[in-house]
Amino acid sequence: MKIVVISDTHGNLSRLSEVFDKEGSVDMLLHCGDICGDEEILKQKTGVTAVQIVAGNMDFNGYSPTYRLVDAPDKHLIFMTHGHRYGVNYGTEMLEDEARSTAADIVLYGHTHVPEIHERNGLYVMNPGSLSYPRQRDRRCSYGVILIENGQAPKLNIMYI
Repeated sequence: MKIVVISDTHGNLSRLSEVFDKEGSVDMLLHCGDICGDEEILKQKTGVTAVQIVAGNMDFNGYSPTYRLVDAPDKHLIFMTHGHRYGVNYGTEMLEDEARSTAADIVLYGHTHVPEIHERNGLYVMNPGSLSYPRQRDRRCSYGVILIENGQAPKLNIMYI
């Protein structure tokens, strides 16, 4: 299974077609918040039927929850949130504790606009950065890809446009 993870588009999906040109077929699309009203446009532009979105601190429509638990193949459970309620600007410890309390083994978040991947005690943590407004040193737009194959550990990667 191939899962594309994006975040912090803030009403600007102009780079989305580049992601799908690069990735080809995608089984699931996860947006970690601050989509700013583009929920339906996201679904229409990608053609992906399995789309999950969480609300960020800039999403005021009330359509999306602040976190989701997403079942993935091979008994993986994904905890996804925006991150602002877990103090991610100062570290991911609180977020990791919350994810562990749900039995998730993968946690996804946004908010900082800075891509990151790490693994701690069997918990895989990813921030895909921002597809529209990156804040890391080189300011490259980024997104995440998760590959899940039966019997193997998930493979998490940050991709750049």
